[in-house]
Amino acid sequence: MKKRILYAILPVLLLASACAPEMTPKEKYLEFLYSTMPLPDSLVYSRSWWEANVDKTLEVREKMNWGVPEREFVHFVLPLRVNNEGLDDFRTVYADSLCSRVSGMTMEEAVLEINHWCHERVTYQPSDGRTSAPMSTIRYGFGRCGEESVVTVAALRAAGIPARQVYTPRWAHTDDNHAWVEAWVDGKWHFLGACEPEPVLDMGWFNSPVSRAMLLHTNVYGDYQGPEGVIRKNDLYTEINLISNYVPSRVNTVTITDAEGKPVEGATVEFKIYNYAEFYTVARYTTGTDGKASLRTGLGDIMVWAYKDGKFGLAKVGSESAEVALDHTFGESVSMDFHIIPPVDNPLPSNATEEQIAANALRLKQEDSIRAAMHPGVVNQETLDAFKEYCKASPELEKAGEIVLKNITPKDLRDIPYDVLVDAVSDISNPDRNVLSSRIELEKQIPFHKEIREGLQGKVTGYQEALSWVKENIRIVENRNPMKLRIPPVAVWRGKVCDRNSLGIFYVALCRSIGVPARISWHNGNVQVQSEGQWLDVNLEEEVAKANPKGFLDLDLSDTGLDAASAYFGRFTLSKIEDGVCHLMDYEYSEDQPTGKIPLEEGYYMAVSGTRLSDGSVLSHVQTFNVEADRTASQKLVVWPAEGKGEKAGKGSYIVARLAENGEPTTHALRQMESAAETLNAWGGKILLYGPTEASLDFYKGFISKLKNVSYQVDADNSVLKEIERKCKGDVRYLPFVVLNDASGKALYFSQGYNTSLEIGLSQTVK
Repeated sequence: MKKRILYAILPVLLLASACAPEMTPKEKYLEFLYSTMPLPDSLVYSRSWWEANVDKTLEVREKMNWGVPEREFVHFVLPLRVNNEGLDDFRTVYADSLCSRVSGMTMEEAVLEINHWCHERVTYQPSDGRTSAPMSTIRYGFGRCGEESVVTVAALRAAGIPARQVYTPRWAHTDDNHAWVEAWVDGKWHFLGACEPEPVLDMGWFNSPVSRAMLLHTNVYGDYQGPEGVIRKNDLYTEINLISNYVPSRVNTVTITDAEGKPVEGATVEFKIYNYAEFYTVARYTTGTDGKASLRTGLGDIMVWAYKDGKFGLAKVGSESAEVALDHTFGESVSMDFHIIPPVDNPLPSNATEEQIAANALRLKQEDSIRAAMHPGVVNQETLDAFKEYCKASPELEKAGEIVLKNITPKDLRDIPYDVLVDAVSDISNPDRNVLSSRIELEKQIPFHKEIREGLQGKVTGYQEALSWVKENIRIVENRNPMKLRIPPVAVWRGKVCDRNSLGIFYVALCRSIGVPARISWHNGNVQVQSEGQWLDVNLEEEVAKANPKGFLDLDLSDTGLDAASAYFGRFTLSKIEDGVCHLMDYEYSEDQPTGKIPLEEGYYMAVSGTRLSDGSVLSHVQTFNVEADRTASQKLVVWPAEGKGEKAGKGSYIVARLAENGEPTTHALRQMESAAETLNAWGGKILLYGPTEASLDFYKGFISKLKNVSYQVDADNSVLKEIERKCKGDVRYLPFVVLNDASGKALYFSQGYNTSLEIGLSQTVK
């Protein structure tokens, strides 16, 4: 495959038609794609592949004749990449059939119809963080919201309609995030739920949650000159801020000061949203001579973390201007409390009629049947069966094959290529999972073991030689991969070029190819190799592999009533602070750590805890501490108590849930009720599900079949809905309602609308 390093021509010049007169439209658009594509895309996909996609795009533009302006065409139709998904042949495969389906329609009708096409093929199901390619998502029939929106944007663009993925990076009023789609229709952007068709545009189950968002954004390839606010620009794309298109907003301007109150130049400022018990960074800036940094957000509180020269400050900002003092020193023990308030709930209006909604609901059921018929079984079963048959050649090979399959994620099982599986067992002299596994992080799966091993034969035999080889042979390219897409190891091997973000992945692949166990640590992201039974951390910059000094944290949760395993990411998190940046730690507590005692590298840490209240606000506590080598640091976790008297459910307790027709956010609510339901079942408790129609039962059968004592009844006259509304002072507009009652019918816990903290609230009450 022909390799090509990215051109350095600025997209703004291309858009201004400042290219050579002899360039054809196809050449001009190829030039734009190459000048804005991230490094992995230039290494993995051939020029002929890009040419074929541009040819199809221009063919559709002429055939459909939507009248799309050049700016919208270049930035929102031409690009193939939507976010961080794998790329595939979606456009060249599906463009013709999509165009035929919407032929003769208005642009608005076409957008709505294409979303129905997407729903016939994909519906919501949670999964891991890797974003599958659109055709892979379609083959499986399920995807999380990020994958649903990738499919929908890809489908709209394939039909020549400008489209973009919109993200709230983190909700402010509940945990998790969400993605949907905007489509450009006759001069204006409109939103829609991806693979979740509604009868009209600007309507989705998230009309209420989005009104409480603090930030909405998307990345646009090239130097985009549009009317939206800009969060940041880099060499490849423009990150734009869409919050003011949806809800009232304000510009938060913070001034970073020193101990004497003077503005600090060159300080790093991170705007953060509380979510999943961490302060998640949504924007990062460096202050100028006036010490200021600004970000437009919704009308709620946002956290600001600032640091420079060993000093830091953390503050809540809820107004147009604020000062944040660098009044703490790294290494200092700090304790702070915050009451973080999100924007108020004010659902976006929709103009759909009851008749339109009813007709759309019937069509959705038909599309559910179409999708079910397309996906009758395990998508990748033929590949898996063929690999198992291949491994029957010898007992040793069969054992290695079992190790490979056992360590493949559910998502990889559905789309991993046969040649990748075979390559993983091309050398079974060391049947360690961290040698055989083809998956290192989130990179595209392409065979690498055999090709790299044969290329290094006689040159590299151990991890230290591998470090030196990487240093001498791999050229690092800066600023060509700001989205931090992962480059497949074999693409680095062939091109001898890489960015720093993917260099660790390549080093791990190189070690595995020569039989050395290696990995990216799942809890702190460190590159590691195994030597004499011990995991060593690898510093690729210094060509050093060593065991970093470690200590222990004895985290006392005795006063919180929390279990460390279930509360992590829900009620508290830990982050290691290095060079001012807070690196979230990803821990799974094991049975041999019942008190929360965990090994940690030597360093400076922050614990963030939080209690989400019913109005969406959070009572949060922050504490910092040090962990020293070979010593145990003791910390008592501070967690604000939940609302009410803290009454716990007991024998005879039961859940009453009034659900919407189907789809979101009902799917989230059902999934989060499962863990609490298991405890209720053990007590003889029950779950009473109520919905608007008998036909809704089909949607809930999967959930009902998993658990005991679950029933479904029709609430056609909304009597149950009204009773819950009265009893719990809820708002009928925001379904689902979920109530946990004690045996006498007294409400112990209540949740309504889109609430991803439902599982936490229920589990804490039933314990």
